[in-house]
Amino acid sequence: MKSFQKFFCLILLACLPFSCVACSSRNPAPGNPTTATQKPATAPTQADKAPAAEILQGKKVLFVGCSFSYYGGTVCPAGDSTTGTNYADYAQEKREHDNGFFYQLCKANGVEVNVTDWTFGGHNLKEILGGACTRSKCKEGSPEGHLEALKDRCFDYVILNEIRRDGESAQEICSSIEGYVNIFKEANPNVKVYYIVHDGVYVSGYEKTWLESVELIEKTGVTILDWGTLVYDIIKGNTAVPDATQEYRKSTFLVSQPKDSYHPNILTGYLYALMTYCAITGESAEGQPYGFCWDPGNAAYPISKRFDIDIFKSAYYTLDNPNTDWDERDTNFDKVLASAEDMKGLQQLVNLYLDDDTNAWKKHLG
Repeated sequence: MKSFQKFFCLILLACLPFSCVACSSRNPAPGNPTTATQKPATAPTQADKAPAAEILQGKKVLFVGCSFSYYGGTVCPAGDSTTGTNYADYAQEKREHDNGFFYQLCKANGVEVNVTDWTFGGHNLKEILGGACTRSKCKEGSPEGHLEALKDRCFDYVILNEIRRDGESAQEICSSIEGYVNIFKEANPNVKVYYIVHDGVYVSGYEKTWLESVELIEKTGVTILDWGTLVYDIIKGNTAVPDATQEYRKSTFLVSQPKDSYHPNILTGYLYALMTYCAITGESAEGQPYGFCWDPGNAAYPISKRFDIDIFKSAYYTLDNPNTDWDERDTNFDKVLASAEDMKGLQQLVNLYLDDDTNAWKKHLG
């Protein structure tokens, strides 16, 4: 009897490596890129790195949505990383291995992931995943449609983000999200899906109608990622940054152009990446690295020269608003990034806004 038990245990041990085929194993990420000393040096050492980061090791992450995901560099759409971004690339292979801030944060923590950027400016999810896109440039770039062009739908984590949908009820939007989630569950039943509340929800003044649908979406099992509420609350003075050395205003977090004062800047793009990373891994935001935000054109961080701080400021801060007491072209987001005290305070707030007991976005339901 004992010999039989021993034989049975050996069989079980031999079968364990084949008992689960991960989604990530079907499309392995490239080798580890070069690393470099960050400034400021905030990256934890390998010995200090929390085991939770291993949750993302080798995994496939998909960002689906609109410009609020890519404007600040959370992801960086396909294109030449040294000359800028090519938004006209619709082929999936051109949008895999994204190297925006989410990827850089993973890499700085010693974690290699394959990030796919499936974001398109001005689009809602119905256009991207529901076959409703009728834009001529999209039809030219992807005649089959955005969903059909996404050939491999097997991902470990999917991050959904969109602009508002006029004329649809909260229940209609929620029902459509359930359908989009099922698209990815058919490819991987264990996929984890997140839905974004970005700053545009509040800055553009339609939070009540939007959040009514978000409340329903949360009840379906989708995790809500509260990107924008933190930024909006700081801008409005509802939340104070602990030990701040800088004055916080709208242009600290958002671009300032004649027709655009709602898209995230580099600081906000980092905060969005940080919230996503911490939501997935369960790690604390405090102490997470951010040095890659300083030198995106460097060979160690080949994101895009578009995210060089000086280039970004000159391109996206062109409005001198006479209704404010300061010149909004003189943004101070770079000074915040240079302040260890301010970044620590922002990271502490990220922890607070990720806390399930906080539910900050629900306070805006009214």
